[in-house]
Amino acid sequence: MTLFLHRMARVSFPALAVVLSACDSPQSVIDALRRDIATYATAPTAEAAAAIDANFDLLDSRIAKLRASGRDQEAAAFANERDTLRAQYAAARVGASLQKARQAVEGLGEAFRQAGETLGGVLKTNSAP
Repeated sequence: MTLFLHRMARVSFPALAVVLSACDSPQSVIDALRRDIATYATAPTAEAAAAIDANFDLLDSRIAKLRASGRDQEAAAFANERDTLRAQYAAARVGASLQKARQAVEGLGEAFRQAGETLGGVLKTNSAP
C-alpha cells in the first residue's frame, strides 16, 4: 500500500503542478475576458462588469509576474491582447449606454403619448354639451 501511495504521489504532484500552472496562465484569464465581454455586450449587468474588472486586475498582476520573471516578450504579447480586450470592453460599455439611452427616450415618448391621450380625453369630456 505504501508503494502505491508513493507512486501516486510521484505521478500526482507533477500533474497537479501542470494544472495549477495552467490556471495561473494569463491566457486563461484572456479567454475568460473574451467570453465575459461577449456576454456583457448582449446582456450588460453590474455583476458582469464587476467580473470583467476583476479579471482585468488579475490579468495585470499575471503580466507583472511575467515581467518580474524576465519573460518580457510574453508579457508584451499578453499586454497587447489586454489592450485590445479593454478597447472591446469600452465599445461594449458604450453600446450598453446607447441602448439604455434609447430605452429612456422610447419610454419618454410613450409617456408623452399617454399624456396626450389623457389630455384629449379630458378635453372631449369638458367640451361635451
